[in-house]
Amino acid sequence: GPAGMKRVPWLALSVLLVGTLAWAAVAVLESAGHLALPPCPLKRLTGLPCLSCGMTRCLTALARGELHRAWHWHPVGLVSVLLLPGLGLWDIVRALRGSEYPNLAECDWARWVVAGALAGTWCLQVARGI
Repeated sequence: GPAGMKRVPWLALSVLLVGTLAWAAVAVLESAGHLALPPCPLKRLTGLPCLSCGMTRCLTALARGELHRAWHWHPVGLVSVLLLPGLGLWDIVRALRGSEYPNLAECDWARWVVAGALAGTWCLQVARGI
């Protein structure tokens, strides 16, 4: 960015906003008894879960403070949600220091870790029939 201008921590602000809105929406919908969401279209069509099958139930369990149930429904979802505050803090610190975002094109290991975690969770979801 221009000299002397601090980078806005958009990642941290987005995590805070989306996280707060998602938690509030789940809490309101669940308390009103309206959290019945339509089934996954891929699962309905093929009988196999998609990569995010179980994520809504994971987030609902997490909103209730039921970590063991959240882990059951979607381990990657739970780990992701638990890592978000750290990611937001990392972004704020980098923004205060004036650091640029890392070049994600050079982060092959991160892509492989995420792909492996999602593929492993998908295999687990298929095996358990979620």
